[in-house]
Amino acid sequence: MENRFSKLEKASHPFWIIYIFSGRSPVLALVLLTILVFSACQKEEDSPLTEPLYLVEAKLIAEYTTSEIIDILDETGYIPEAVSFHLAKYDIAVYRLIYNTTDTGGGEILASGALIVPKGADPLPLLSFQHGTLSSDEDAPSNFSSAEYFASALYSSSGYVIALPDYLGYGISKQIEHPYQHGSSLATASRDMLRAVREFDIMNGEFKTNDKLFLTGYSEGGYATVSLMKLLEEQHGDEFAITAVTAGAGAYNKSLFAIYIMETERDLVYLNHFLWVLDTYNQIYGLNRPYSYFFNEPYSSIIKEGGVFANTQLNPHTLFSDNFRAGIIEGTDTELIDILADNDRYNWKPQSPLQLYHGTADDFVFYFNSETAHEAMVANGAAHVELVAVEGGDHVSTLFSYLTGTLLFFSSYQ
Repeated sequence: MENRFSKLEKASHPFWIIYIFSGRSPVLALVLLTILVFSACQKEEDSPLTEPLYLVEAKLIAEYTTSEIIDILDETGYIPEAVSFHLAKYDIAVYRLIYNTTDTGGGEILASGALIVPKGADPLPLLSFQHGTLSSDEDAPSNFSSAEYFASALYSSSGYVIALPDYLGYGISKQIEHPYQHGSSLATASRDMLRAVREFDIMNGEFKTNDKLFLTGYSEGGYATVSLMKLLEEQHGDEFAITAVTAGAGAYNKSLFAIYIMETERDLVYLNHFLWVLDTYNQIYGLNRPYSYFFNEPYSSIIKEGGVFANTQLNPHTLFSDNFRAGIIEGTDTELIDILADNDRYNWKPQSPLQLYHGTADDFVFYFNSETAHEAMVANGAAHVELVAVEGGDHVSTLFSYLTGTLLFFSSYQ
C-alpha cells in the first residue's frame, strides 16, 4: 500500500507540503499553495537564461579605476579634470560583446560592441551610446582603443551601464562596408545590442540594470539615436520603455540636406562624407548608377579610382553633373528622392522626452537638420521635445555642450 510520501515521489517539489496539510486544513493548504505558486513564478522570472537568442559571446577586455579614467580624460582635454573628478564614482569593467542581428537585406549577421559596467554598484540605468562617424575599424567601440570612448567611460563611472554598438561594418562585421547614414540598419544593430546586453545581464550575475533606459549619440550617432528611438517606440513599445533621449548634430533631414548640397556653389570641407552617403544608398537600394551619372569628369574617374574620399573637387556646383543636381533640386529624380525620404528621421512624433543639441555654425551637419526636426515633431504633437541651439558652435565645439547637457538632462530622470 502506498503511503502519502510514496505517492509524492512522483509529484513536483515543493507541492508535497500542500498534500500533507490538505487533510488537516483546507484554508492552510490554500494559503501555502498561493505562496508557493508565487515563489515558483518569481523563481522562473529570475532564473538564468540558458539559451540566449542574441548574445553570442561576452569577453572582458579592460578594467579601469576612477583615477585612471580621470587621468586619461585629462590628457585628452575632452572634459576638465574637475568635472571628471566630481563625476567618477565607480571603477569600470569593459566587455566586448558579439551578438546576432540582421544586415541591410534582412539576412542574419554577427555584430559587435562594447559594454561598460560599473563595478560593485546597485542596479543602474542602461544607456545606449551611439558613436559618431569613424575613419577606421580601429576606432570601433569593441576595440576600445580610442580615447574618445573615455567620455562614455566617465558616464558609466558616474552610474550607468553603457552599451556601445559598433554598427555594421566595424568590429566582427568589418568584412562588409559600413552602411553610412542608413537609418534602418543603424537602428536594428543598436536595438539588438540592447537585447544582447539584457541577456548578458540575466546570465552574468555580476551586474544588474534597473528599469530605466536612456539613448544618446552625436553626429552619425545622433542620427542613429533618433533612428533607434523611432524604431523602439513605433515597433517595440512592449519590449523597451525609453526614459529619455538626447541627440547631437544628427543629419535627420536627409531630403533637405541633399537639396542644400546641390544648390551650394562654395567649397564644402566635408563634402566627401556626403559622397559616402550617396555611394551607400546607391548600393544598398540597388540603384547601381555609374559614377559618371553623379559626377563631372575628371572627378568621376578620380572617385572611381580612389573612392569617395579621393582628393577631388569640393564645390558641389562643379563636382556634380547638371542632370543629377537638377533631379534633386526639382524633385524629378524620384528614385533617389524616395530613398532620401526613407532615411529621413525628422518628421514623426516622439513619445519620450528628447533633447536635440546642435551648433548654429555647424558646417558639417547643418543646423537646419535639428531645427526642422524640432519644428516637425512639435507640429506632430510631440510634447517633450526641446531644441538646444549652441550659438556659434561648430561640429566639434558643440560636443562639450552636448556631453555636459546630456548628463544634466538624464540625471533629472534618476
